[in-house]
Amino acid sequence: MSAMTPGVASAVSPLVRRIIAPNPGPMTGPGTNTYLVGVDDVAVVDPGPADADHIDAVVGCAGATRIRWIVLTHTHPDHAPGASLLAERTGAEVLAFRRGSGDVHLDGWLDEGDVVTGTEFALDVLHTPGHVPNHLCFLLEGEAVLFTGDTVLEGTTSVVSPPTGGDMAAYLDTLERLSGIRPLRRIAPGHGQIIEEPRAAIEEYRSHRAERESQILGVLSSGPATIPAVVRSVYADDDLPDVLVEMAGRQVHAHLLKLRDEGSVEGRSATSKWRLA
Repeated sequence: MSAMTPGVASAVSPLVRRIIAPNPGPMTGPGTNTYLVGVDDVAVVDPGPADADHIDAVVGCAGATRIRWIVLTHTHPDHAPGASLLAERTGAEVLAFRRGSGDVHLDGWLDEGDVVTGTEFALDVLHTPGHVPNHLCFLLEGEAVLFTGDTVLEGTTSVVSPPTGGDMAAYLDTLERLSGIRPLRRIAPGHGQIIEEPRAAIEEYRSHRAERESQILGVLSSGPATIPAVVRSVYADDDLPDVLVEMAGRQVHAHLLKLRDEGSVEGRSATSKWRLA
């Protein structure tokens, strides 16, 4: 595995380089991965936070005149704010999903079926909701590298949080779709190392969600319970730090909303008691 050193470019493939942003933390791991795709024409995938040193590293790696596109998997603050600084330095177009871009200024929109085409590469655009409604993944043709943003990560699971638009049913549909991509050789996640066994990683994600759902139903089979009570039971062996306990509750809530839509459970809100239907 390559070193996870912020600000230092590392080669992922003949067409892809990675620079890690200096924003490590419980939710970002070593930091946000910024990818530079192409040589003569460059597309930057997820410029990360608005950190001047990080943008300097990106421009220094590719050259300001070669960066033509800045493409966003989504517009969360650890992935997108650097777009403005990078666009100012390079004149590149900032592109993201049409809806839900928030405060990020876009020069154009991307949607399912679009292709970002450079001199040496083509990036197929996939709309992949679940983590958030406006999430995109990008498939690099030829090399079969999938840039997954926060949909598939290395070393941890993705957050599906209903208060910020997370939708568990949509997320599971997205995972099923990604599992069917052919060919798929590697995953370049938004955080963590390059995933060399992409199908195994996606299947592990799907299995994890199925197991979590079964655990939640198991807790409710003993009687109605609040989300914090479900978290204490389901995550009893995980020894979660306080900052992740709230996040675990959001994951449970996302599962419960999916199960309610399917008619398996009943409950009103994140603060009410939930029970089997």
